[in-house]
Amino acid sequence: MHVIGMAWSTDIDFGLFDLQIKLPLLLLPALALVLPGLSRSARQAVLTVHTFASAMAVLFCVMAALFRIVGGSALEPAQEIFSSAFSIFLHPTYFALYLSLALAGWVLTPMHSAWPAWLSRSVLLLLCVGVLLCGSKMGWIVLVLLLPTALVLRWNDRSLRRTLLGLLMAFAAALVTLVSTSPYARDRVQEAWRVAVEGNADANAETSSAVRTITWSAAIRLFREAPLWGTGTGDIKNELVRVYDERGQQWAKERRLNAHSQFLQSAACLGVAGLFALLMMVLAPFLGPFRRDALTVVFVLICALNWSVESMLEVQAGVVWTALMLFLLFADEPDLAA
Repeated sequence: MHVIGMAWSTDIDFGLFDLQIKLPLLLLPALALVLPGLSRSARQAVLTVHTFASAMAVLFCVMAALFRIVGGSALEPAQEIFSSAFSIFLHPTYFALYLSLALAGWVLTPMHSAWPAWLSRSVLLLLCVGVLLCGSKMGWIVLVLLLPTALVLRWNDRSLRRTLLGLLMAFAAALVTLVSTSPYARDRVQEAWRVAVEGNADANAETSSAVRTITWSAAIRLFREAPLWGTGTGDIKNELVRVYDERGQQWAKERRLNAHSQFLQSAACLGVAGLFALLMMVLAPFLGPFRRDALTVVFVLICALNWSVESMLEVQAGVVWTALMLFLLFADEPDLAA
């Protein structure tokens, strides 16, 4: 569809650049058609590596933050260990997404049972700490929904049930403590609440929730202007910038921000057909045997929640990870007895 969208684009260079970004969404499924199907043990092995790597990344970020604080940072300690300063590898929202899926894979598959209880609990604790310190509001929401869901699905596993109950209570207490004691965390929550209640933002707002109000509004306007065919693949960024310029939103214009919602981005770029294609990706696990595979369903729902606030299929950090996980989860019909 993005290739077709080039037909009514004028900025061919950006269209080709965008196509390069999205290419893994085509290449990995194409490989799945010709490669032997993954066994459940192979999928579990890769997901285990993903989980341990995610936990180690959190530990590394914490240690790096402490090292900067001890070494004399220009930032306050609370800033060093929270949000963008904490997430040194990639955008904190994406990091929180990776960590949430790692946690889901650990508890919704037999992965956790192959390791000592202390190690399993340490991994889960690190993943929760990472999501908390990323400062991603959507990451917090996902984890608040994910932990009770996993608790219900794994209620019969006594050891895991106690672990999840403890994690849920600890995360809730830690989140309340963080918001209550950290002015940076409290400001993020208050700003999100203010924007949600008032429904508007200053033209040159720089905070995340206010900026999303600006970018969402621009994308909705573009969709209304061309609901059937959209702006075209190559012109979406220029058209968003045009709207920012007309509205005097210089901060968003100078940074050439995307729509910060994949659903709105796809709708503005490719019209109703683009939005429909994205929705079908979300609904796919519910239309076949995968609907009984808890991890697959949770993965797509986590993606859908994050796609509502980030244009994740417009950047490599979102596309490559999403394509890889889709490949792992859908390359073979799940062993529903596992």
